[in-house]
Amino acid sequence: MFCSNKNQPISLFDPIHSMPKYLKKILDKSWAGTFRDKIFPYINEERFEVLYSDNHASRPNSPVNIILGLLILKELFQLTDEELIGSLHFDQRFQYALWTTGYEKQPVSINTLTNFRERLEEYCKNTDIDLVQEEVEELSERITKYLKINNKNIRMDSCMVSSSCKRLSRLELVYSVNARFVKVLDKLNKEIIP
Repeated sequence: MFCSNKNQPISLFDPIHSMPKYLKKILDKSWAGTFRDKIFPYINEERFEVLYSDNHASRPNSPVNIILGLLILKELFQLTDEELIGSLHFDQRFQYALWTTGYEKQPVSINTLTNFRERLEEYCKNTDIDLVQEEVEELSERITKYLKINNKNIRMDSCMVSSSCKRLSRLELVYSVNARFVKVLDKLNKEIIP
């Protein structure tokens, strides 16, 4: 059953309240404060409602905005799932960015991330709609406007990357690039590669 996480709980016992003012100021000026104010509140959870059951007797979902926020942070910091979950549990900046400092137990695990990705992949196979891509594009527009970036110029190398590479692991990507490179070399000069 889909449940929105629009109202972030603010606990009286939230450790942020007992933090010294100078540390709170540092936290607010860090990437976590910017993410908390400029990105996290604008994640459109309703877009992902199609991934969940309509059965009201089923268990409610983990907060989609927290899952998506984590996946964005994972890409920004190039973390593995294990490192990401470790950061969520032990790094107050991650908790602050995702409004989970007041949670007694963090609402996302590695299994939550895996299950969410599987639902996304299944939905994409059935509908050819990439929900994460749509969400990231919408958030990118907000960020572009906020930073006053002229998005009329695009990098040529970003247009040349095949969209099918998103399904490849890093090792498969390295293998594919090297295999194509060897084929090109073979066409240029058969004696280069024995």
